[in-house]
Amino acid sequence: MWLHEVRGKSFPMAWDEAFTCDICGKTKMVANHWWMATLGDAACCDEGQPLRSFTLLPWNDSVSRNSDIYHLCGSSCATKALERFMTAGTLVLELPRPIRD
Repeated sequence: MWLHEVRGKSFPMAWDEAFTCDICGKTKMVANHWWMATLGDAACCDEGQPLRSFTLLPWNDSVSRNSDIYHLCGSSCATKALERFMTAGTLVLELPRPIRD
């Protein structure tokens, strides 16, 4: 349990967390249509193939705190995540760097 000390007395701290969609940046409110995704290793049959897998999971409050989980605000962003995984092998794309003269 997290404790906050004030003037020599300890008080339990409230846990305030916000989740944002890793695809579009939307903040999670009370809606329950969110999904989670994780990337991991998978055994492939063909030699030389990347050992990666994409797993889509329904939202779970306790699992969502895992640092290996991607947060997705709905079916549209879940589909975009799968598309990114299939083309780039990742869900979060790096933003292009600005061109400097």
